[in-house]
Amino acid sequence: MESLICPDDFWSIWTIILCSVALSIYLEQHFRWASKITGPVLALIIAIVLSNTKVLPLHSPSYTIIESFFVPVAIPLLLFRANILRIIKTSGSMFGAFHLSVLGTSAGAFFAGMIFSGLIPFAAQLSGVMAGSYTGGAVNFVALTATFMPSGSEGVARFSEEANALLVADNFIMALMFFVLMSLTGIGLFRKNFTMPHQKKVEEGGGEGLLAASFWKRKEVSLLDIAKGLAVAIIIAFLSSKLSGLIKSLGMPETIKGIIGNPFLLITTFCVLAATFFSKALDSIHGVEELGTYLIYFFFFLIGVPANLIRLVLTAPILFFFCLLIALTCFFITFSLGKIFRLNLEELALSVNAALGGPVSAAAMAIAKGWKELVLPALLVGIWGYVIGTYLGILIGNLLLMII
Repeated sequence: MESLICPDDFWSIWTIILCSVALSIYLEQHFRWASKITGPVLALIIAIVLSNTKVLPLHSPSYTIIESFFVPVAIPLLLFRANILRIIKTSGSMFGAFHLSVLGTSAGAFFAGMIFSGLIPFAAQLSGVMAGSYTGGAVNFVALTATFMPSGSEGVARFSEEANALLVADNFIMALMFFVLMSLTGIGLFRKNFTMPHQKKVEEGGGEGLLAASFWKRKEVSLLDIAKGLAVAIIIAFLSSKLSGLIKSLGMPETIKGIIGNPFLLITTFCVLAATFFSKALDSIHGVEELGTYLIYFFFFLIGVPANLIRLVLTAPILFFFCLLIALTCFFITFSLGKIFRLNLEELALSVNAALGGPVSAAAMAIAKGWKELVLPALLVGIWGYVIGTYLGILIGNLLLMII
């Protein structure tokens, strides 16, 4: 059965995509139930419904534009603040705590890949995706999904279905872990075994926290900000693409070329160098996070298009346990080693949150709990997770591909 909209009807396809993304963002920001589901998952669900009801075609040149252009431009925009020197200096001891969580994520992803190798398709690749996603966030999920995407239409369709189910499971587990992390300061076992200087200050002051609305306030963005932000992002994406092509043309083993010639790793490297050595210039450009996040939404819509709804329902349950194993390993390693190194509970909880949910989630938790001094460090270590997540995901994914 052909779709209602033909693949070459660009006006209709782009109208639906743009309106779907706008609706996802609106719902997430205006309704509590939608914020729990998250905007990217809403965009994914809308795409699944539209493709399974034969409104949208499964293939279209419009989709290629999103994958080939939107994603490589979105990633630099989200890494404009990845100044390594500032992150290390400002985040303090939380920088060390965060790497305990990264260790936990890496171990969990490796174990999950080994345990579930005979139970789910693409176990090695999905472990790599989750190693990156549970170190950084959505930007790493996108980069690694594109990296491990197989060739051929049938392989792309099957992998996309697994990625869709993985995203649903990922968000469900993250919501569960967020609730657990928010509750730790009220659990006697953790209050007894960990110091809680920030929580005690909040409790002594009456328990008043920051208002999220006052933190995530509207920014002043100029036309020049948009022009400069997009120009820098496109230059980085362009250089990475050209250098990737050059590296892949050299006479090196395919595995090595696949890693050092990966365009997303090159984009990350160029972004970190630019953000570290030209921080003043990049910091002066406002609105880049919003632009990058907006473009990322299109990718989540895109991976929902080829999803078969019946297969998604059948696949998602086992992936819940897959993601849960990774998340729990991250949690237990972080708090076990954190106890040995005598780190405080607030920093450990925010580090796990930053790894599993990303910088926005970690900062939101610090705001909600009233830990004012930890809002910026939580945001910064989450951004650092963006930086290293793709490297770790590719490393673990390729290692598992050689072992499994």
